[in-house]
Amino acid sequence: MYDRLQRMSLILKPTESQPLGTYRAYDFPQLWARELHKRVFRRDRGNDEEDEWHGLPLWAVTTGIAALLPHVLVGDSSGRQGRVWLAWNHQDGSPQPDTDLIVELVRSGLVVAALAKNEKARLRGRPEPVDLTELASVLDGFKADELRSELRELHVPKDDVLRDVEYRILPNLVATQLVASGWQVEHSGWEWDSNGAPKELKTYGISRWRRVVSDEGAELISWPPYTYESENKTAYPWSYTLRLTAQNHALDLRSDNLLHARVGIRRWARSNVWDGKRAITAYLFTPSPWANATSPFGRARMKWQPGPRGKKEGKMVWDDVLADTLARYTSRRYLPAAPELAAEPYTFFKPTDGKPPLAGVPFRDGLGKYAKHSVGKGTSARDRWQIFRQLTTALTDIAKPEEPLRRVPVPVRPRPSADQLLCIDQPALARAVPDGIAVEVLWDTTVMRDELLTTLYTAFGTPAPHPPQDQGKPSRHEYALETGDIPVIIGTQPVGEIASALQVDSTIKNRTDRVRQATAPRRDRTIERLRLPEPSNRQRFALIEMPDADAYNSAEHDPKQAVKAAAASIGVLAQNITPPKPTGPLPGQETAATRRQRAAKSVMDLLVRQTGLLTHPSEPGTKTSPLGDVTTVGLWVVRRNKESRALLPLAVSHTPDEPFARIRLPHAEAWMPFHQGLLTLTDFDIERRLAHERIQAFFQEVTEEICDGTPIALLTLAQNLRSSCPGLTNGKLAADSLAFDAGSPVPADRRKGLRHIRLRTNVRDETSQHFSFTEGGKDGDVGVGSHFWADPHRPRHFFSTSKKPATAGNGSPKGSRIEAHWGCTGKDEEKNKIYGVKHDTLADVWNPQLLELLVACHAQDDDPAAWAAFVHQQRYEAAHFSDPLALPAVLHLAHTVSEHILPHYLVEPITEYDG
Repeated sequence: MYDRLQRMSLILKPTESQPLGTYRAYDFPQLWARELHKRVFRRDRGNDEEDEWHGLPLWAVTTGIAALLPHVLVGDSSGRQGRVWLAWNHQDGSPQPDTDLIVELVRSGLVVAALAKNEKARLRGRPEPVDLTELASVLDGFKADELRSELRELHVPKDDVLRDVEYRILPNLVATQLVASGWQVEHSGWEWDSNGAPKELKTYGISRWRRVVSDEGAELISWPPYTYESENKTAYPWSYTLRLTAQNHALDLRSDNLLHARVGIRRWARSNVWDGKRAITAYLFTPSPWANATSPFGRARMKWQPGPRGKKEGKMVWDDVLADTLARYTSRRYLPAAPELAAEPYTFFKPTDGKPPLAGVPFRDGLGKYAKHSVGKGTSARDRWQIFRQLTTALTDIAKPEEPLRRVPVPVRPRPSADQLLCIDQPALARAVPDGIAVEVLWDTTVMRDELLTTLYTAFGTPAPHPPQDQGKPSRHEYALETGDIPVIIGTQPVGEIASALQVDSTIKNRTDRVRQATAPRRDRTIERLRLPEPSNRQRFALIEMPDADAYNSAEHDPKQAVKAAAASIGVLAQNITPPKPTGPLPGQETAATRRQRAAKSVMDLLVRQTGLLTHPSEPGTKTSPLGDVTTVGLWVVRRNKESRALLPLAVSHTPDEPFARIRLPHAEAWMPFHQGLLTLTDFDIERRLAHERIQAFFQEVTEEICDGTPIALLTLAQNLRSSCPGLTNGKLAADSLAFDAGSPVPADRRKGLRHIRLRTNVRDETSQHFSFTEGGKDGDVGVGSHFWADPHRPRHFFSTSKKPATAGNGSPKGSRIEAHWGCTGKDEEKNKIYGVKHDTLADVWNPQLLELLVACHAQDDDPAAWAAFVHQQRYEAAHFSDPLALPAVLHLAHTVSEHILPHYLVEPITEYDG
């Protein structure tokens, strides 16, 4: 068992005399900004004298400059005064920026952005917002001598923090210096004899690196790429990725500035790629006159442009301002044609004439039936260790690794078996819904109807009935279950047209009106099908067989959201399940066992998760500091993805004397059972978009009403709340205080008994990657430990890693994409394991995220470890799920509320994918 965990995090050494680097900082000329605001990009607010100044559409400008000019580190696309618009690397030997070139790129990028805005407006049936003639007149007045800049030194301060812009500049500065120095990673490991004994060290490969334009931090990719050659001599190229981001600690900001490293894998497409619904990313290397060894790859997107209605025609086109900017300024000969790149990406990735590659398309699942890749997903602990230790050596003059975390033994719930999990706690369900339940199964295939019917009976410990035999047209059937704790009625009926695609009128340009027109008939039909002839006090549920999103032409054609909302409007909670796949073990197929698992997951998600059933830790706290009865309360804000606009604050609680969670909403003064809250949220007349001030006031109200002196664990997630509650950000968070608004902390006498534990996930790399090892073990003997961890230097900081889920890949954490290792290579005829030398090039590798648990507020005589351990234990307490949750149970339930308000593709993620 591993007892130490190494965060892939470097502490930056203070630079007092010699700066870490020097850069030239440019503000966007405010003379240009004023003219653009006044004459081109106006946003009226009812009064011309009260025009609101807003960000300029500079995304094409900054993206194009960053891709074309190798010495640009970062760019800000707002154009606001006081922001560093461009940061230009200014090291020994770096060329001076060409201001005439920058001006031309500004002109090109703004024209591209304006054309994109006008095209978007035309598609929505709105007037074109940009007068191109006026724009050309304004751009003609831009002069190079109006660019202003200052030379700045980037110092890592001692006992102080970096400035805001420096958090973005620092990792790019470090990445540029790594590339310029020719840094490389040597992948060395043992050769093995036939008995599994190591013979001698061998170098299996060397990774050299190139920069990539990145939205977050700095990104490097190993270049040239590696290639796996299959038995039929098909080449599958792939690269390691390395992302660097600057971070800091909470409550201890002035002690350390950090650099997080994240290792991943990028597989490159080699054959025809296509996606009719989502854009396809391409990496462009433009051999421009300004390119050098540190030049980054730019990123652009292709999309499918359908042909005339009713004809099977169409083509791939560039869907990105970067490609247009490059084409406009550097000529199209530097850009591949989008249809040709999509048809034969490997041709552009590895030209036969020996010239540098022009483009590469990152592979992902779903890029058409011809696209496939043999190399697995994710990176192993061994590969992480290999790259991180050599990065540490390369940066030894400026940084040192954080000290390893130590494991603290904490009891958690053992993983239940499938039979144990599919066994509803009937007394608990009866307390959550005391008047009984009714489940309607709306089926499209008899296979799934029978599977769901059997699963429901099994979940209530009752023998399944014989499937109904319809004569002629399928009809509705009803069953009454004999259970000892709660009355259950099950009905089955064909789903019919409810599951068919919505009819979308494409002539309606306004999206809101178009969606309303498409969903209204389906909502009416759903209500007609599910409404009871007579009122009933039973809580009603529906399992609906529907195809997944890919079966519909677009998100607007998908009826799931409309059907769920309509069902909830008459008190029915719904859960979808997809039709059965062909039977078999191949991709796109399923076995009887996996189909049974899908049915069980849908049933438990509907009857357990949506009713908020939860268990309690059997031994809360640590062995040395056990806890008694504790009420857990999680605060949450439902937010849209991408725009991250707040929609609705809420709180979810779980008390020691109830087996289910309750929810508190701004529209109600009382806590209600979780399932009632979900039904309440479907009321479209409820105000959902609250201002930050109202969100803060709601959370303070909730805090004051729960603090009655009994022990309360208040849980918050930093990435979810910081935009609405700035008092919880690292710069404002104060020990043993609680403030949603930094200027108005909750008074101490109104938070009696409260302990506040603030969490952070790996979103935006705020918690680092990691690998585990045993103290005193062999160097390089690393893996992934799933435990509760303590920081030896920060008594309030703890970390949680979870056990490997049953659905994770079978790749070994000791394996590598390149190096060989000794391991199990299969089984003999008697099912005994066979061991030998193996490469894990093809296996998927799973890694747990590192969840940070900061005990920000606790009582004077508390052991912070006990309260953090209590939160760690709650990741294992979901009654509907066997594997550990990404978040503790109350925050998990709060996050799932988003599904009842937003389509799944708009729900803001809580973790980043990590293989």
